[in-house]
Amino acid sequence: MASSSRLGAEVEALWGVPLVQAAPAIAVEIPGSERVRWLMPSENKVKVEVRTDYRKKGLVWYPTYTCAFDGAYTLTNDEEVAQKIRIHFDFPAKGGTYDRFTASIDGKQLLAPVSTAEGVGEIVELAPGQSAGFRVTYETRGIREWRYTMDRNVGRVRNLDLVVKTDFGNVDYPDGCLSPMLSEAADDGGLTLSWRATDLITKEDIGVIIPEKLNPGPLTSRITFFAPVCLVFFFVLVATINILYKVNIHPMHYLFVAAGFFAFHLLLAYMAGVVNIHVAFVISALVSVFLVTSYLSGALRGAFPWKVAVAGQVFFLVLFSYSFFLKGITGLTVAIGSVVTLAVLMKVTAQVDWDDVFSRSKSAPTPPRLDTPGAAVTVGSGNQT
Repeated sequence: MASSSRLGAEVEALWGVPLVQAAPAIAVEIPGSERVRWLMPSENKVKVEVRTDYRKKGLVWYPTYTCAFDGAYTLTNDEEVAQKIRIHFDFPAKGGTYDRFTASIDGKQLLAPVSTAEGVGEIVELAPGQSAGFRVTYETRGIREWRYTMDRNVGRVRNLDLVVKTDFGNVDYPDGCLSPMLSEAADDGGLTLSWRATDLITKEDIGVIIPEKLNPGPLTSRITFFAPVCLVFFFVLVATINILYKVNIHPMHYLFVAAGFFAFHLLLAYMAGVVNIHVAFVISALVSVFLVTSYLSGALRGAFPWKVAVAGQVFFLVLFSYSFFLKGITGLTVAIGSVVTLAVLMKVTAQVDWDDVFSRSKSAPTPPRLDTPGAAVTVGSGNQT
């Protein structure tokens, strides 16, 4: 866990942090006072394009992305006197990297020096009833999620038209964020999400979560952690076969079966960082099934039903382990498998005479020792007592 956190911090330092873009703060100074009166743009048109660009560090894939932002805001002087309106725009990440950056008022670009830590500021003088357009565009990079926050100073937004276009379809939304009013499929397999409102009062943000890519490292760790549970189920199957087929299975047989069983997890853990995780899974499963099945067949001289062993290992090892690839339903899959196993065992052992089974453990009479008084010793054709 500590290693994953450290690598995550390194990825953020190299790539970027979760982006939180705030709406511009617009205010007018009150004459004769240090106080300001906060204003709302009469129109808010924002277009955002989010595209995944996953980055790998160690064995972990991180949900990094590129973001193209285009925000256009209309400022209107509704007063009967001219006003000097102060505009302040904060960047979503202090110290971040921004390409193709433009800031303009009525199409005229602002070419003053820019500090990403302090943001962009400008003063616009508007006559009564006059409007001006303020627009900001840039491209940058982030990780995990993207958010847009309303201006906290006013608590409302007028004529909002915010569109987020993604290149992924499995979109989720951060806690405390509004769901889109409209969601449409895009041509590239992504989605076009729209938030529209005439006069919206809310403290919630707008945002999307970047979907996680399948990570071999954490996945193999979870599979290995639950390996003993799968082994216990398989041992129950072996013990049931021992009872039904009256096969004498020694504890050493169980030891070697466990070793062959865990060969799957050993191979998977080391191969996942070298080849594709699905290829590693298939190879590891085939090796483990071959080891266990061939050993049981050879050690028990064909008395053990190898087809049942193969089916059991495929069910308890392969299918149970593959359920960890199915995000969100792993627990349900294991629960269903456990209930099915119980039902099968109850069915096949319903007619078993358990008194007879447990009576088999009685030992056969022990041959007399040579040094025991009174023991007979055979020599040639005669007997000596």
